[in-house]
Amino acid sequence: MRRRALLVVMAILVVVATAQAQGTGRPTPESFRIEWVRRPPSMRPGVDGYIYNDSRWRVTNIRVRAVVVDAAGATVRESIVSVWGNAVPGTRTFFVLPSIGEGEVYQLTVTTFDLISEQTP
Repeated sequence: MRRRALLVVMAILVVVATAQAQGTGRPTPESFRIEWVRRPPSMRPGVDGYIYNDSRWRVTNIRVRAVVVDAAGATVRESIVSVWGNAVPGTRTFFVLPSIGEGEVYQLTVTTFDLISEQTP
């Protein structure tokens, strides 16, 4: 009888812990996908970036670490870029990056962001 009661209590604890972990579903830097594309030659030089918010949270003040890498794989320079506005769940948010030379590519990662509110599914 004691063993059965212990098993029931342990099962309840596992269910509660799982529910709490899912309920806090706060986004991490991995909750965002980033794309970038060079502007066409007919436009002002630059690179356009997009962040896709795959979390359930509306966020703001996103900062992106932008590392420029040359064709040999060496880091040329790096900077922090701000993404203006709010990133709504399930949408993409636009931002601008400095121009890069031929043969150079960006490696982009989200470093920080502020939570606004959790959206209902």
